[in-house]
Amino acid sequence: MFGSLLSDSAFAIAPIWRRLNRWGTAAVEINDRHIALWQPGASAAELAPLPAGLVVAGVPQKAEALGDLLGDLVLQAGLNLRSAAALLPSGQTEWRLLQQLPMAGPGEWLALLNKSETIDCWIELFAIADLELDFLEVAELAQLRALGIELGDPKAADCLLLDLQASASLFTFWQGGQPVYRHCMGPALGAGFMEELNGLLQRLEDGQKRLQQQPLWLVGSELLEPGLLEGLQKSSKKELQLAPLATVFSADPLTDAAFAGLIGTAQRIADG
Repeated sequence: MFGSLLSDSAFAIAPIWRRLNRWGTAAVEINDRHIALWQPGASAAELAPLPAGLVVAGVPQKAEALGDLLGDLVLQAGLNLRSAAALLPSGQTEWRLLQQLPMAGPGEWLALLNKSETIDCWIELFAIADLELDFLEVAELAQLRALGIELGDPKAADCLLLDLQASASLFTFWQGGQPVYRHCMGPALGAGFMEELNGLLQRLEDGQKRLQQQPLWLVGSELLEPGLLEGLQKSSKKELQLAPLATVFSADPLTDAAFAGLIGTAQRIADG
């Protein structure tokens, strides 16, 4: 009896002991095409391709399989990780404008809403990977941080941002550090994408002439697809640029723009 109890206790203590001997934290992005890790101070992401169907439109479909793959990537990369912070896909998140609340300061409040079942799935897959989940962050906010723009800063310059992902792309017009217009588009490799984008930009510029001189900044993992950037720039009626990060993280601007959200979350981890 005592032998059984001691044996059971040893099995229970072992995972705790392993965690106590780990201390690192990394930002994690899991999209339709791959899993990516970026640790604070790193100059490149750890990357692993995903089989089709495990993630659809940025939403995990099979938590157990994804958790196993994430755990394998950590081990193969030789990372001593205890915890992680995850990016939530911006397209699955809604901004809601709330009226001023009693006891609140002046102005209005912006809230971010996401489906509870999506959040539950993220929590589950990190537990399977044996990683503590420090926090979940919307990719849109992480990208803004990487660009050196503070949310809600009235002095922030106008920003046109296009997040390119495999299933969908998200266009956001930021003004004074706040999203004043968002539009979910189809995948950048899909038919009619540039026609839709050119029409959208034309309507915005007709309403606000100063935007005619504002370039469209590109971010998102779909930039890694060969030839995509050149094709978009060739077909666009507006200047398209890789989003310039506030701090250079790698020798390749394309890599920085593709992982802007991941880098922004790594910055948050580093800042504590």
